[in-house]
Amino acid sequence: MKNTIIMSTRFVTMLGLACCLAFSTLLTSCKEEIDESNFAIKTDQTILDYITAAPELSSIKAIFDRVRMGKTENASSISSVLSARGNYTVFAPNNDAVSRYVFAMTQSYDVNALSYEQAELVAKSCIIDNGDNEAYETADFPMTGESFPLSNLNDRRLTSQSVGDNNFVINGNAWVTQGNIDVSNGVLHVVSEVIAPSNDFLPDLIAQAPNLSIMSRLINETGWADKMKEYIDNVYETNNLLYAGTTKRFADFNFPYMTKRAIGYTAFVETNTAFQNDWGVPAPQFDGAGNITNWSAIFSVINAKCVEHFGNSSVADLKNEDNPVNQFVAYHLLRGNMAPDEFVHHYNEWSYSYGADKLRPQTTKLPTDVWDYYTTMGKHRGLLKITQLSDTPCEGEAQGYYLNRISEYANGIPHTSVESTDSYNYQELSTKPNAPGQNGINIKVNVQNGSYDNNSLNGFYYPIDHILLYNQETRDLLASQRIRVDLVTMLPELFDNDVRGQKVYYFPNGYFENITNESSVTQIYYLQEGRVAHNGSWKDYQGDEFLFSGKYDFVLKLPPVPKTGSYELRMGFSMNSLRGMVQVYLGTSPDQTTPVSLPIDLRESVSQIPGQPWVDDAECVSVADIIENDRNLRNQNYMKAPQYMCVSGEQNSCRNASPATPALRRILCTETLSKDKTYYLRFKSVMESSETQFMMDYFEFVPTEIVNNPTNPEDIW
Repeated sequence: MKNTIIMSTRFVTMLGLACCLAFSTLLTSCKEEIDESNFAIKTDQTILDYITAAPELSSIKAIFDRVRMGKTENASSISSVLSARGNYTVFAPNNDAVSRYVFAMTQSYDVNALSYEQAELVAKSCIIDNGDNEAYETADFPMTGESFPLSNLNDRRLTSQSVGDNNFVINGNAWVTQGNIDVSNGVLHVVSEVIAPSNDFLPDLIAQAPNLSIMSRLINETGWADKMKEYIDNVYETNNLLYAGTTKRFADFNFPYMTKRAIGYTAFVETNTAFQNDWGVPAPQFDGAGNITNWSAIFSVINAKCVEHFGNSSVADLKNEDNPVNQFVAYHLLRGNMAPDEFVHHYNEWSYSYGADKLRPQTTKLPTDVWDYYTTMGKHRGLLKITQLSDTPCEGEAQGYYLNRISEYANGIPHTSVESTDSYNYQELSTKPNAPGQNGINIKVNVQNGSYDNNSLNGFYYPIDHILLYNQETRDLLASQRIRVDLVTMLPELFDNDVRGQKVYYFPNGYFENITNESSVTQIYYLQEGRVAHNGSWKDYQGDEFLFSGKYDFVLKLPPVPKTGSYELRMGFSMNSLRGMVQVYLGTSPDQTTPVSLPIDLRESVSQIPGQPWVDDAECVSVADIIENDRNLRNQNYMKAPQYMCVSGEQNSCRNASPATPALRRILCTETLSKDKTYYLRFKSVMESSETQFMMDYFEFVPTEIVNNPTNPEDIW
């Protein structure tokens, strides 16, 4: 991976490759001497003006002159773009960096020796178009190996790692030798290496890391490598080319028409050491060509473990998705190209403050755990929970991202007349053991995999430190808590095309693989509060929502439940007078569903719910009164929004906000759901008007033993 470190407002003089700093067990980069007498330059020049006047940037200038933005011969050059108005973040490699890259590619030091495709990769990889937002200064950079919210001109996400005192690395090994050069059309950062993310497909990139050789071979032998070689839906993009640059007006906003449809994947990959430590797998031995010579011994142990946990020992074909090894591998794979900052979305969780800029919420002060659920690939779909720990995890635990971490929290009922609200800050108290990852499996997202790139053409991979297994123990743990799933994580296309929390779009019929059977007049809009409103009044889980309009009728494919049992199925939304009425259906086929309740009227205020059971917690004398009011609301198949979800961050909970236009949960049904079946919800407008809105935010799957537990009832969070 071509990676770069950035010095905030400091000039760094390159001493050579011999001076290297190891800043992590998995990520090493060449460290350069800092000249602290040199600081960021303020100028009214354009980016092109500055680069033209800087002798040490002449090579990248030549590349910018040569490469065109479009595919036609008369398309504007990159240089022309960087001379125009705009907000661009540019990581410009110095001449030494370009020379090393050119020689590695061509065995020549002449920049003109690069093919056009090679030059285009270099030019477009180092530029981010920030659009209407300010370009990124180092103060805006991700600190812990996560990615920038916006993609570069090659539609790739670049990562940033803080190293030492205000030093940063971009994409793993390229240092910023001069940062925060403010120009009239953006911010320029001079870097010590060319940024050129790999153009290999995800399975091929995994194969390049020797410490992942066992899982890489399993991915290939089970056939999943061949199934993860898609990148662009050319049919869709060709059919919708005429709509490029157009918008659709709805609800007083202009929604760009989504004409791009990339396809991507995410893989969680055990290191060889994890297989050795957890399963006693022999260490791989290699021949001169890098092939594993003791594969039979390695596979024998893995196969026995997979048969033990999954059964189906009679299915010998590794490419058969009923095969136990195939099932094991499939549970590591997600549809959706998730950059490191996309596992969870920070916006309005309890106690969190997004800072001064809601368009770019801060990600360094994290008072509360955040999590979401994802559906894994294959015939035997699994549920995978990803949690990002707060700034204050349990004692002995490290901050970071974890797979299938099951935690217990300070989850009492805040009530001002009984005790301070601040006494319930929803901090993690303990975790349930989840062997072999006792408290969940750590995802290595804050470092690169040694000197190996984890950012492929169609996805990211992440090394993990324990065996990831969807056995009965994991299923039982996942089913021991309420499962709250954001609609966004059910639609992998949002990750593939950098939509989550970043943009608003109109999506035509057929765009989402998990939304089917749309009527021809169904309209689908994705909204993120920071992108269309700045009043902090939206009551959305994680700050975003979907609106469906027209005479809509469509089917949503649901995530799997972790184990067979009785579940209460709920839908989260907010009410207002612009909404309509919807009939909801449930079934095991998108073409055969049955109604689960009477039509739901989303136009109501809580005063219109029969019996007026909604009462603000602040008006209650005791916690017992709060519990009683919640029970009365449940009797009408409604629940307040979770205490965890806030209107504008911190502790302004949606639970008691705006009774005239409340955020609620609707109890759709209680059903016995099978872990081996796929379920679908159909939503159909029952109104004649084509102007009404149907708002969808999140879903909850709650085992009835949690709902009906008399000694430990479900919490309000």
